[in-house]
Amino acid sequence: MRRRPSLSVRFTRIVAFCLLTLSISGFRLQAEDQPVVIAPSVAGHVHPSICRTKDGTLVIVYKGANVLVRTRSVDGGKTWEKPEPIATSAKRPDVIREAPVFEVYPGTADVLPDDRVVVTWNYIADDKKKDGYYERALLYSISTDQGKTWSEQGLIGPVDGKHLGAVRHNVLPWSDGRWLLPLRVGPPRLFDPKSGELAVFPVVGSDKKQHSFQQIVRTPKGTLLAMGPVFLRSTDEGQTWSTVETFRPVPDTDTAEGRYLTVLKDGGLLVTFGVGTANKGLSYNYSGDDGLTWNNDRTVVLLPETNVAARFYSARTVQVDDEHVGTAFVHGGVQFLKVSLDRLKK
Repeated sequence: MRRRPSLSVRFTRIVAFCLLTLSISGFRLQAEDQPVVIAPSVAGHVHPSICRTKDGTLVIVYKGANVLVRTRSVDGGKTWEKPEPIATSAKRPDVIREAPVFEVYPGTADVLPDDRVVVTWNYIADDKKKDGYYERALLYSISTDQGKTWSEQGLIGPVDGKHLGAVRHNVLPWSDGRWLLPLRVGPPRLFDPKSGELAVFPVVGSDKKQHSFQQIVRTPKGTLLAMGPVFLRSTDEGQTWSTVETFRPVPDTDTAEGRYLTVLKDGGLLVTFGVGTANKGLSYNYSGDDGLTWNNDRTVVLLPETNVAARFYSARTVQVDDEHVGTAFVHGGVQFLKVSLDRLKK
């Protein structure tokens, strides 16, 4: 009589068969496709930002109840501290009068060359019903201890009596200590945090248009890339710009506001994207040649059945270590997904 395999052998065979079936069907079962839930329920303009300090600390900042909230991870995104408010972000600046309707509107979180973390946001005051008053001050705060504590708020602008509105995407440190601010409206501006001075930084391609919603990054080779409705590239510190035609074209429903560029340590580039508020999954494209060409025909889509709010910069990616990136995004609440770089560099 033929002996029946032991229970452990039968279990191993079943697991192997299931994995083979899943592989054949094109679905890759990976433990990394399990996001970490940071905030289970959020609403409104959440806009989570993520950055990494030199010691590997990950900092996520997003909007809570009319205050910016931060959380930190010191183990590569496995666990996260209890979210805590950045108290200075809820303070009404002196230049803004008290109004019956107000909103703290988040911008971005970035790490400066000296390892300080800078966050930006707007304090919006709305008294339109009374006399048409509406102001949107652009503010910032800095942490010198990897996001634990924060400085008093600073004001950026106004220019000619008009506040600058929201900062989009990432703040890019400039070589002379200034910061390049990608604005929601109008051209980017260089800001000197010591003097408070602002200067226009035009980013105009062959179409002769100055677009808003531009994210600007610098690659390890010194190349500047500007991502907006058109994708631009400069090798002369922004004096001239050329259009990168191989970048994913912008459909009618997307002005590139649902995309985010990540510069990798090895010089590679990732764009994380989605379209609209009913977007399914997180999509990634890769460039290994300083932004000249992109693997648009080999887009990697993770969490394909998950509703990921893609508009208004809700998905942002940062390099976690030599082998992984991590994406902060909104799906009901704020979540974090750690992903192998090898998986995205197809």
